[in-house]
Amino acid sequence: MTVVARIEGPIQAEELMTRLTQCMHENEHNLTAIRLEREERNHTHILRQEQDAAYLESLRADEEKERKKLEEQEEVKRKEEEKQRKIENKKKIEEERKQLKIVKAENLPSEPVSDEPDTIKLVLKFPNGTRIERRFLHSNSVQVLYDYVFCNENSPDEFQIVTNFPRKVLKCGDDDQALSLSDVGLGKTEMLFVQDIADDDEEDS
Repeated sequence: MTVVARIEGPIQAEELMTRLTQCMHENEHNLTAIRLEREERNHTHILRQEQDAAYLESLRADEEKERKKLEEQEEVKRKEEEKQRKIENKKKIEEERKQLKIVKAENLPSEPVSDEPDTIKLVLKFPNGTRIERRFLHSNSVQVLYDYVFCNENSPDEFQIVTNFPRKVLKCGDDDQALSLSDVGLGKTEMLFVQDIADDDEEDS
């Protein structure tokens, strides 16, 4: 605070007003300068606040952009790892399937001769249109038929075997009571269809 004038002692009101008016005129320049300086300080303060707010907003935007970039990179990495896992799992399943085919093929009963009285001739049609014929014994289990189809190169990964007419899915039975080809009602010669279950599942979904 600055003292711009001093009035001491008794003074008439009219003279006081004259002295005050004169004092204001004499200090008008200083007062104007002070007001301008104050306005400049306020303007500078507001400008600094706006600049700080803009900087913080820009910083938040950069941090958000970096966060999204890291998330995208993590997602790409996760998808690549998932893709690689699926490839490895597929290779593992294919290798296990290949080994299982070898084992089942080695354990398949030999094809009976044509003049064997208990012989049944089956014509098997695969989803790709391939047809093959093979003789079995009526006493052979349905599981033997499924193993034979499984070992064939035309076999789908998942399948079921159905009769021509009337349409019926051949069941293997259970562990306690395996069904034979005779048990499921197959005659001397039959046309059977190998149905791809995976294709049916995809159509249903």
